[in-house]
Amino acid sequence: MSKRTIDYYTNLGLLEPRRSESGHRFYDEASLETLKFIEQCKSMHLPLQEIKEILEKKKIAMVENQSIAPLTEEVTVHMNQLQNELSQLKFLLENLTEEQKQNIIRQLTSQTSELIQTLLSFIL
Repeated sequence: MSKRTIDYYTNLGLLEPRRSESGHRFYDEASLETLKFIEQCKSMHLPLQEIKEILEKKKIAMVENQSIAPLTEEVTVHMNQLQNELSQLKFLLENLTEEQKQNIIRQLTSQTSELIQTLLSFIL
């Protein structure tokens, strides 16, 4: 690929070069992948504007995935913790007498009772 083509893609916003301390542009591995993608799209006769839109959507999706990943990990940790706690509660509940179970159930709100039943169904 010619320097002129790379400059053209850069001017259109299809490529984003990095700059060295001396101000020279350089292209990293991601830029090479982008160039390959552009060439594949061109071989399918997609116009450059459409390629640009696809690249922008791809970039937005990557940013969203990066911001969601830590939240997903946090939720997974909490889910594991809840599962451990539910297992312990299940053991305790199984060892209560019927009278003790009924006393506890009467003290629970209907929402709490439903939540416990739902959670127990996940670990049974």
